[in-house]
Amino acid sequence: MAELHNPHDTLFRALLSDPGRARDFLRDHLPNTIAGQLADAPPEIVEGSFVDEALVGSQSDLLMKTALTSGTDAFVYVLAEHKSTPDPALPLQLASYMVRIWKRYAGTKTARLRALPPIIPVVVYHGALPWTVPDSLRDMIATDDPHLAFLPGARYILRNLRAMEVDALSRNAALRAGFITLRQEALAFLAEIAGSLPEGTDLRRQVLEYVLRVYNVDLDSLRATLRTGGHNELEALMGTIAETLLEQGKAEGLKAGEARGLARGEARGLARGEAKGKVEGKAEGKAEGKAEGKAETLGRLLERRFGPLPRDIAARIAAAEPDRIEACLDAVLDAPDLATVFAQDRPH
Repeated sequence: MAELHNPHDTLFRALLSDPGRARDFLRDHLPNTIAGQLADAPPEIVEGSFVDEALVGSQSDLLMKTALTSGTDAFVYVLAEHKSTPDPALPLQLASYMVRIWKRYAGTKTARLRALPPIIPVVVYHGALPWTVPDSLRDMIATDDPHLAFLPGARYILRNLRAMEVDALSRNAALRAGFITLRQEALAFLAEIAGSLPEGTDLRRQVLEYVLRVYNVDLDSLRATLRTGGHNELEALMGTIAETLLEQGKAEGLKAGEARGLARGEARGLARGEAKGKVEGKAEGKAEGKAEGKAETLGRLLERRFGPLPRDIAARIAAAEPDRIEACLDAVLDAPDLATVFAQDRPH
């Protein structure tokens, strides 16, 4: 399972990494003047990413190599912008990614530099706010004189998923279901999504996982909705995914807490200048780190289920003993409210 911090990338790649769905995406979303030049064969998915490391959490990309009817090849570079607010620097970022693609393609072969394949840039956006980013680098350069506007790249093709009618998202039912999910409208189209994604498929699980990780949804309400709609298999799958995410979140929180506690413990031990102090500091720090990691994880999971925590609840978590925190963690998934969770936080 992908790490918890980047669910957008997980679903984006799941949707387009399949060559058949990738071909349908190109047919649905490229202008006819370009789509008409594509050969019938599905595109080849090219491994690797070109996104800046600092933007990995907010951008995803996929590079495809596709044959043209002319007998030559072209690249299609799809960049998904996951920020809720459009980034005005995107055309500049996109141009740099395209240069990276050409440089990797050419490598050390000088002849390739004289015959670079075309790259068709497509930006996919599903944020809530309107798209206000310039259409090209030319629009970012402060000159009206075309002779001064030297460009490393031209325009890009924007597919604003939020601004499109649902039927226009794709003729491919699975792609349409995935794009609806990215728009955070899956609950309104639950029957269509369930019917579009066959039981037992990876994409069905990945779409439901995305809903659980990204949507601000009450688990009990979602279970009831699935049960009412007759989606018993989805209800069972939801329980499996929720438990897995809980365990993964606990593990990540503990790991982060242990690292912080260990560092603090070592620092205290070294400050005393005693080898014994260092050993004790490590042990103490590890214990503190585990406790802090559990407390942070409990707070995060409670906020996902019940919204922002009252100050008294936050203080109660901070002061709780590790065994009480563990008991509350075990109750998070099934408890209908905060009071039920913290009924576990009482001495027996």
